[in-house]
Amino acid sequence: MDINYRLGDKVAVVSGAGSGIGAGTAKVLAAQGARVIIAELDPESGKRVAAEINSAGYDARFIACDVREEDSIRAMVDTAIGHYQKIDILVNNAGITQVVQLDKMSPDEWDRLQSANLRSMFLMTRACLPYLRQSEGAAIVNMSSVNASVTLGGLSAYAASKAGIVGFTKSLAAELAPRIRVNAIAPGAILTAAWDDREDLDQVLAHRLKYIPLERMGAPEDVGKGVAFLVSDHASYITGTVLTIDGGMTSRLYDGQV
Repeated sequence: MDINYRLGDKVAVVSGAGSGIGAGTAKVLAAQGARVIIAELDPESGKRVAAEINSAGYDARFIACDVREEDSIRAMVDTAIGHYQKIDILVNNAGITQVVQLDKMSPDEWDRLQSANLRSMFLMTRACLPYLRQSEGAAIVNMSSVNASVTLGGLSAYAASKAGIVGFTKSLAAELAPRIRVNAIAPGAILTAAWDDREDLDQVLAHRLKYIPLERMGAPEDVGKGVAFLVSDHASYITGTVLTIDGGMTSRLYDGQV
């Protein structure tokens, strides 16, 4: 990256960093000099991303973590502190998506998604907070979604969790100021490996692009660059805000001209 966000003395924990936006974010933060903890449930993907970062000459370490389980989070934090002695940045990225019509959704399905997407941020933040409070210039970024404000049918549980993340972020920003800044990012259509299984991928992408003024899908690194900005001193007067990274998608009322 051409911009230097001067993260060279920072230690960043990125949850769900074994793939997609989390992996892209971890790579951007590492390229900006941060030492990155890949807090990932899947060891194969977590180790792979850490190895890719290290082979590029940067510093990353995979630590297994299930963000739904308090004991797993605490073990990850203890290992991170044992290795790096501090935590300066927390990126709450891990989460899941499901498309289920409300009348076909079980309470267990609802609870499973809220646990993975929203409760996990509470657990991760609480576990990291004592160390963030010791840091000079600590910052938290929570991964929300454009679905927090504009969404589609079948995403009620997902949209509710992402809207909850916005509320969580704003309240926490007020609570932790002035020492710790807390912001959120609302990604739009980001092209990750999760799209690869769609047999109608070309058709779906063509349809999506009709509603994106910049005429391309986002890349995980596009979100990672937003994270790098928000955790850097360049954003030292920004807290409690939501940065939308969607290629202009939510600015368009409908396809075509008035």
